[in-house]
Amino acid sequence: MTSKDDNGDLDLNKGDTDGFTYNISEVGGCSNEGPKGAFLRYNNGDVAEIVESVYYRDLFDNMQIEALHLGGMVSTCEPDASDAELNKNDGDEVLTEEQIEDFIRSEQIAASEGNNASLDSKYTPQVGMEFKTKEDAQHFLCFYGFLACFKPVITHNYRTTSKKRNNEITKLFLKCDRHGKTKEEDTSEPVAENTSTCQKDGGKKQKRNTNVQVKTGCPVSMVIKEKGSVWVIATLDLDHNHELNPEDSNNLFSGHKYMTEMEKGVIRTLNANNIPTRKMIGIFSYLRGGMTALPYKKKDVGNYRTKINREVTGNDMTQALHFFQDKQKEDPNFFYRFIIGEDKKVKHMFWADGSAVRYYEQYGDCVSFDTTYMTNKYNLPFAPFVGVTGHGHTCMFACAFLSDETSKTVQWIFETFLEAMGGKHPRTIITDQDKAMRSAIAKIFHNTVHRNCFFHIKNKCYQKNGNCFARNRGMPGDFEDIVNNSLTVPEFERDWRKMVEDYKLENNKYFNKMWETRHRFIPVYFKNDFFPFLQSMGRSEGTNSRFKDNVGPTYSVISFLHEYQRIVEQVNVAEKFEDHESRRKRLKELMFGYTIERQAQEVYNRNIFRRFQNQLKATPMLSYTTIDEHGVFEVYQKTNQEKKPHKTRRYIVVAKLTDELEALTCVCGKFDKDGILCSHVLKVLIEEGVTKIPECYIKERWRKKEFEVGAPPKERAQANNPIIMHNLLSRKAAVLTSAAAKTEETMQFVCEEIDRLQERVTQMLTSKASQISIGGESSAVTGSGEVPDELGNPEAVK
Repeated sequence: MTSKDDNGDLDLNKGDTDGFTYNISEVGGCSNEGPKGAFLRYNNGDVAEIVESVYYRDLFDNMQIEALHLGGMVSTCEPDASDAELNKNDGDEVLTEEQIEDFIRSEQIAASEGNNASLDSKYTPQVGMEFKTKEDAQHFLCFYGFLACFKPVITHNYRTTSKKRNNEITKLFLKCDRHGKTKEEDTSEPVAENTSTCQKDGGKKQKRNTNVQVKTGCPVSMVIKEKGSVWVIATLDLDHNHELNPEDSNNLFSGHKYMTEMEKGVIRTLNANNIPTRKMIGIFSYLRGGMTALPYKKKDVGNYRTKINREVTGNDMTQALHFFQDKQKEDPNFFYRFIIGEDKKVKHMFWADGSAVRYYEQYGDCVSFDTTYMTNKYNLPFAPFVGVTGHGHTCMFACAFLSDETSKTVQWIFETFLEAMGGKHPRTIITDQDKAMRSAIAKIFHNTVHRNCFFHIKNKCYQKNGNCFARNRGMPGDFEDIVNNSLTVPEFERDWRKMVEDYKLENNKYFNKMWETRHRFIPVYFKNDFFPFLQSMGRSEGTNSRFKDNVGPTYSVISFLHEYQRIVEQVNVAEKFEDHESRRKRLKELMFGYTIERQAQEVYNRNIFRRFQNQLKATPMLSYTTIDEHGVFEVYQKTNQEKKPHKTRRYIVVAKLTDELEALTCVCGKFDKDGILCSHVLKVLIEEGVTKIPECYIKERWRKKEFEVGAPPKERAQANNPIIMHNLLSRKAAVLTSAAAKTEETMQFVCEEIDRLQERVTQMLTSKASQISIGGESSAVTGSGEVPDELGNPEAVK
């Protein structure tokens, strides 16, 4: 018996059939009684064509069918007598489910009989059968394999020796996948257990545990060859020496439904946007109605993506150089450098986008630098220079690929960075604990404050001393309070020594090392240095993760550069959006209604204003007392708070606001570090009735801008700008293609017209180029130089 799913589809796999699934609605069926009342109608009752139409069903056919159902264009009424009479008069024949099942079952029986099958069987191969193309012949034999419940595989082929035909295939051999003999296990050498990958042990690779196909020496073979302008079946042997299991039909069948050109086009589009293969499978399975309806596997999509990626012509580094030269033509501020070693291979490469240079001009006072991420198939460390924009977003100032991380290489990177940025040094820089990096920073960035990532060091402390923290109750709280909340260096050093003494840590190697290098990462040592809203390398790691989402370790450099460009554009769009929102919108109601809150809303970008409000929100939980009549105050947390601090601290605030002097300082140093006033200073201003924050305490980098920092100069945005023209044409084309995709007729018409347009545009561009050449002028803009001979060498890649 057949069973039906919720959509009215017949699923023959649930009975004693071959697992073939077809959709009634696909051939014009209708029902108002659910699956029970479903019926099929096909011209002249050609049920074989119905089955074939499902086998070669295209993804876009499914989408059109679904659209018809959603749009109410498919009738769901039971046919009445008049309809039946009309159909009869038209010569149409109504087919029942039983007739469909009988046909498929009879074809299965015929297929399973092998060489003894009836000659009347439509889908049993016969010697001498002719096909228009090799693909048609393969499709036919694969569909026969589905009906007979075995998997045909291509074993070998013959190719023509004619130079005119470009090594084309002229003969193809297909056999049952159980042909040949099972490879016997080699017991002469011991094999390590549970080795799923090749590992090196003493210079020898261990064998991998793999699965092998069970072979029975099945004699089934099918040979097709080219004969004139057609392909014919030359020889056949269809008798198997093993049982054929109908339950395996779906698995055998899934690899033999071929992708159409449209589906391949969708994969190309998704691949260009670096969509992972697993997500592509999810998209296609959703459009087709589930994984069981998907005609190809994840491996098939992955193989086609590999084929697409191999289409990049020329050397990868040559492609990268052309990319840089094209970018420099578009934006004169674009900067790049290559270093080629003695072995004629690229050692290092550095580049900075024009918008990144402009960002550095505005926000280059603090830089985060990291070289820990390997993101391409050459295992070159990726080294981004990252900063914080006026909206608190992460932006990239420059990027580099390095062949090594020696002090000399890092010095070259920093020197090139200064060259690209016009010699401007950053005020502060944060990196990991790499010694080569620390040495290079000391030599190149003479006046730059350098600190190491606090988060990584603290995290490693917990990993190294997990048992120690677990054994000593109260130690984690003391440790966190000392390293995070100490207000002065003497306070930190006093409390640290006390903690070491209380918990007997004198002989702990990691705590001793932290004490020796405390001035490199403990926050209190950097409270007066500008590190806006960061104490770790989270900004750099966030940038790495954005690349990691879409660029894998097997990707080429040119693929990485395209992803870089996409991220730069996303940052620019986000900055423009925030600029617009900050200028045009504001909160309907303020949190407290203070005049200084209104002032902050007027001058700050909205993300920075939110951070200012967070500081303002903490003021009701604070108390203060006057220490000196000349503007010295002591601020502390109220004692009636339910949440008690680990240690009560008192913050000294100096607030001298006179006509001659404007001074606001706090011992916590938040304004020096983040560029906004802390809750302690705001508490004093509110309680003392101050109505305005001095302008010198509103940093320029956090103010609203009347222009977009990352935008190119406005004179470049002309009507004939290629980018503007491309966007205009893209919108028009999108509207046209959306309308044309509704029917196959309009789609075919638009495709033909596009081909004619493309030919005409090519002629116009060729004619214009010839006129310019005759006139003695050239429209080409040269880059920084010709392609070096070394980069043309396919081996010029590390």
